[in-house]
Formats: sequence, C-alpha cells, structure tokens
Amino acid sequence: MKNQLLTTQKFKIATGLLLSSLYLSSCTKTEIQPYEPESMARISSFKIVNTSKEVIGAIDNDAKTITVTLPEGLYMSSLEPEIKVATGATLKQGSDTLITNMVDYFSKGRTIQYPVTATDGSTATYTLIVKSDQPSLNLQEVSSNSNEPVVYDQSYWYTSNDIYIYNNFASYPYIATYESDLELVRASLVDKDGKEYPFNIAVTGTPPSIEKSYMHLVLNDIKGRVTGSGSSLTYNKVPAAGDYYVKLRYYSREETLKNPIRIIYNN
Repeated sequence: MKNQLLTTQKFKIATGLLLSSLYLSSCTKTEIQPYEPESMARISSFKIVNTSKEVIGAIDNDAKTITVTLPEGLYMSSLEPEIKVATGATLKQGSDTLITNMVDYFSKGRTIQYPVTATDGSTATYTLIVKSDQPSLNLQEVSSNSNEPVVYDQSYWYTSNDIYIYNNFASYPYIATYESDLELVRASLVDKDGKEYPFNIAVTGTPPSIEKSYMHLVLNDIKGRVTGSGSSLTYNKVPAAGDYYVKLRYYSREETLKNPIRIIYNN
C-alpha cells in the first residue's frame, strides 16, 4: 500500500513538471516575422528655408504626409521648401517650387504633393499639410443684440461709416502695416443667403500705438460700392439695404460675427 502511494505521488509530480514545461514553452515561443525592406522612395527631410526661424516638417512615412507648423507671429505669404530624399530616390522635377498665396491656402484649401520614385522601382507621393499656431481672433460683436442690429445709413456718398471690430484680447499679434494688411487681411459682409460682399481693404491696429487691437472696415470700401472716376464717380447701393454678418480673416484664422449689422438707404 505504501509503495502504491509513493508511485502515485511520483506520477503526479512528473505530470505537473511536464505540464509546467509545456506552459513555459508556449509562453516563451518567438514568432519570426518576415523582413520587409524599407522603401527607397521616401523623403528624408523637409524644411522651410525662406525664414530666419527654423521650420522643419514632420515626416510620416507610413501616412505619406509632411506636416509643417508655423509658429505664432510668423505670417508667411510664401514658403520655400528644401527637400531631401533617400539615396537612390528622385523627387519629381519642379515639385519643390515656391508655395505662394498662403492666405488662399488657409481659406480655400489646396492639395500640395511631392511624388518620389526610386531605382528599386518603388514610388510614393507625399502630401504637405501646413498648420499655424496663430491664436484665434476672438472678436467682439459690433451689435450686442441679434434682434437690434447696429444701423449704418449709406444714403450719401460722404458717409464713410467706419466699423471697428475689437479683439477680446487687449493685444493681438497683428503686424499692423498697410502692406501686411493688403496681404494678410480679408473681410466681407455676408447676407442671409450666404452671398458675400468683399471689402477692397481692411486695416488692423494693435498696441502700443492704440489702446486695444482692432480690425477697421469702411463700408464705402466694399467692392461695387464706388464705380467710375472723376466727374463720373458713382456711389451705388451695394450691398442692398438689409442685415449682414461681418466675416473677417487674418492669415490662417477666420471668424464670422454672430450678430448682424444693418445697412439702410433713405434716398
């Protein structure tokens, strides 16, 4: 009986050791993955060189994207890229040209791509994404109440009707020069159907020359308001009488005021 018990215990121990060995073997098993060589058709570096501040693009070789983020206060109307590719790769000729009209890029969107081919037969096309760390405009309303719009009477040619749209920040990083405003600022009035009436120019101001940052519009500067020249100068009823929303853009940031203004003609 004693020998039978000893035999049973030895069997149990041996079985336990065998199962433990099998478990450990399954846990430590290494699966060998097939090696996938890296494609030669790739961009190895991307940076913007027409600025004193270093701007380097972040390359995602899996998504085939290049992301460039412009720092706050840097408003570039054009970008000059310097692109390097991997050994054995070639960038499509002419694709590294100057990127112009960045305000248009931010407002309307534009696809910018860089095709690459390599001697191993591989190809790739990278898409450029440009972002800006420019803060939001955060504008104050001209009309404090949507049901009581501020009224502007455009009946007479000598009525300029200035509109000042202040930022909620005391100071906003506008460049605030005539040349930069022509390049960076866009403004329009938008009617209830979404039709826009653009301004020829909008002007910015920022401390210390003034107390608080603003955008300045003149209703007579709306395109189509004034036509002709000299003795044939004509002031037209553009836009027509009605309620309009003020839409403003400074470089990459755009904002439309929630409360409308009202334009009237008494002649």
